[in-house]
Amino acid sequence: MESLRDIRQNIKAIKSTQQIMQTMKMISNARIRKAQDAMTAARPFAKKMLEMVTDLKQEVLALPQPEMGESWASRFFINRTGNPDKIGVLVITGDKGLAGSFNAVILRALMKFLRENRNKQIFVFAVGKKGRDFLARLRMPNLQIVYESVGIFPKVSYAHAELLGEAMMKFFLKENLGNITLIYNDFKSMASQNLVQQEFLPFDHLPQAQPDQHEFEFEPGVLDIFKLLVPRLIKANMYRILLESQAANLAATTNAMDAASKNAGEIVEALGLKLNKVRQAGITNEILDIVNGAEALNN
Repeated sequence: MESLRDIRQNIKAIKSTQQIMQTMKMISNARIRKAQDAMTAARPFAKKMLEMVTDLKQEVLALPQPEMGESWASRFFINRTGNPDKIGVLVITGDKGLAGSFNAVILRALMKFLRENRNKQIFVFAVGKKGRDFLARLRMPNLQIVYESVGIFPKVSYAHAELLGEAMMKFFLKENLGNITLIYNDFKSMASQNLVQQEFLPFDHLPQAQPDQHEFEFEPGVLDIFKLLVPRLIKANMYRILLESQAANLAATTNAMDAASKNAGEIVEALGLKLNKVRQAGITNEILDIVNGAEALNN
């Protein structure tokens, strides 16, 4: 049986851990509102950029194609010359643990993706220390990390999205990738996060633009406008996605720390009952010893 000293030390250690969990919960709560506001503010701009590129889709695809290969612009819609055996994947995880199943869900989806494409050459864009470290431990000859960004959460800025978007776009064109898939957790509510796995490049997943009765003239030209819009579209959506992941991570951390703090409280309560029982048992034994000693003297 544990001594009173051991039980008291356990209670003290658990209470200390509980205080750390409560502090982390308070920090996440303080940051989540700012993260939600930034995420909400970024959504309309990213959505409007998608609509503008969607409106240009048919105009771009109608442009005359060069004899050898396709135009720079159409590769972002229908990547006919892309090598299907060379693909990319952008995985966004947290930099730290203690966020429940937040990182585990993403890494399971990533492993499934890697197994399904084990016969292809995979280039990874890793955002978040957990995902980067996980990939670095894998010994897969067909896997190569070509871009990594760690330590950016919970202070994501547009500069991070610019660097990531620029790297993705250049590598997509330079290495002639068949596609780039995106895997991350989307913010749904404070209580839940939604795993997202979708093809990001090329943009052939975009809906068809609605037919318009009006004809427009583009100045300086469709291709020139498209070349200006594509980088902005990619970077704006990267920024939105990073903010969504950041908010989801903070929400998961808040929930995990809240649950852990409650569990610690229940353990402390159980140990308190055990402490009382051990103490009462000790007092009872001492009383019995006194009684037995008294009886022995009387006899």
